[in-house]
Amino acid sequence: HAMILSRIIHHLKTQNWTAVGLEFLIVILGVVIGFQVTEWNAQRQALARAELLTTRLIEDMRDEQWRGEGNAIYYGQVSDNAQRAIDALEGRRSVDDETLVIEAFRATQIFSFPVIRTTYEELVATGTINLIADQALMAAAVEYYETGPENLSLQDRERAYRRAFARLADRALYEALAENCAEPRTLGIGDFTVLPEILDFPCDIDGQDEAIAAMAARLRNSDALLPLLRQRAIETSIESASQIYWQNLFAEILPPVEATQ
Repeated sequence: HAMILSRIIHHLKTQNWTAVGLEFLIVILGVVIGFQVTEWNAQRQALARAELLTTRLIEDMRDEQWRGEGNAIYYGQVSDNAQRAIDALEGRRSVDDETLVIEAFRATQIFSFPVIRTTYEELVATGTINLIADQALMAAAVEYYETGPENLSLQDRERAYRRAFARLADRALYEALAENCAEPRTLGIGDFTVLPEILDFPCDIDGQDEAIAAMAARLRNSDALLPLLRQRAIETSIESASQIYWQNLFAEILPPVEATQ
C-alpha cells in the first residue's frame, strides 16, 4: 500500500494523469477483490456450519423418532399389562399370583427418556435457524419441538397408581421386580431392535414365593388400587396412540430406519 501511495504521489507531481488513474483503479480493484474474498469465505463457512447443524438436527430427530416409537410400543404394553391385571382382579381371568403381581408392576412403568433438543435450542438461541436449507426438516423440527410432545401427555403426573402399588409391595419384592421384569437396563437410545418386546418378555421372581402371595392378596383386596389401575390402562393407551402422529411426521422427513442401521 505504501508503495502504491508513493507512486501515486510521484505521478501527481509529474502530472501523469493516466498513471494516476491506473494506480487508483488498482487500489479500487484490490479493495473490491478483498471484500469479495472475505464474502466468499464467510459464505463457505456458513455453508459448512449449515451442513453440520443439519446433520446434527437429523441425528437428534432420529433419536426422537426412536423415542416416539418407544413410547408407542412401551405404553401400549403398559396398558395391556394393566388391562390384564384388571381382568384378573375383576374375575374375568384366572392367573397365578406371580403373573398378577408382574402385570400389576408393569402397569406402573414409565418410559423415561427426555426429549433430545440440544441442536434445535442452539439454532434458536444463536439465530442460525435459517441456515437449514431443508425446509421440510426445519418445519417438522419447529412443529415437534415447539409443540412440546411431553407436555401433551395425559398421564397422571402424580403417578398415583405407581405410588399405590409401591405402598403395597415389600421392598425386596419390589427390587426383584425392578431388576427382572422392567425394561432392559442396557437399553440405549437408537436401538430399535429391542422395542417390540420391551416389557412383554418372560420374567421370573425367584425366592419370593411368600412375598408374591402376600402381594397378590393385597392387590385383590385393595379397594383403592383398582380405580387407579383402570385410569392407568386408559391413560397409557391414549399415550401410545398419540405417538402415531409424530411417527408419521418423522417418517416423512427421515430416511427409513433400516437404512441407518
